[in-house]
Amino acid sequence: MTFAQAVESAFRNALTFSGRSRRPDYWWFFLFVFAGALVIGVIEYAALGGRQWLTRLFQLVVLLPFLAVAWRRLQDTGRPGWMVLIPSVIVMVSAVISGSVSRQMMGRLVDAPEAMRAPDAMAMGAQSGLVLVLSLLQIIAGALIIWWMSRPSQRGPNAYGPEPRVR
Repeated sequence: MTFAQAVESAFRNALTFSGRSRRPDYWWFFLFVFAGALVIGVIEYAALGGRQWLTRLFQLVVLLPFLAVAWRRLQDTGRPGWMVLIPSVIVMVSAVISGSVSRQMMGRLVDAPEAMRAPDAMAMGAQSGLVLVLSLLQIIAGALIIWWMSRPSQRGPNAYGPEPRVR
């Protein structure tokens, strides 16, 4: 599969989460998304001073096709496609917890002398530790997803469908 075929296939199958996608389908589209965001971001930074609304629009446009091809790629290796969401869920949980820690810290800055109570400091320390653990889990989960995406296709039919044709 060529670069252009992979990009076309990803957009054509943007709403297809069943079936399987081979390694070239995923990695060529990954390159398209990465390079596209990079090029648009650099041009936007130079021309608009870093507003980055075009980059965000590009990322929004490719989000569903990228999720679908990644989902099918995991299924091609014999794993459930929903596992591609694990790093994202960890990011969302980390954001909520770190937002809570940030609010508590801002409250401490505003109410400085009275806010220096030990129970609050212990709670913030525990939440900060949890954010650190979640960050490490995110790195591990991301590395695991990348490793899975790089694995060869499962030969023959699997629970997610027949082996894709090699073109």
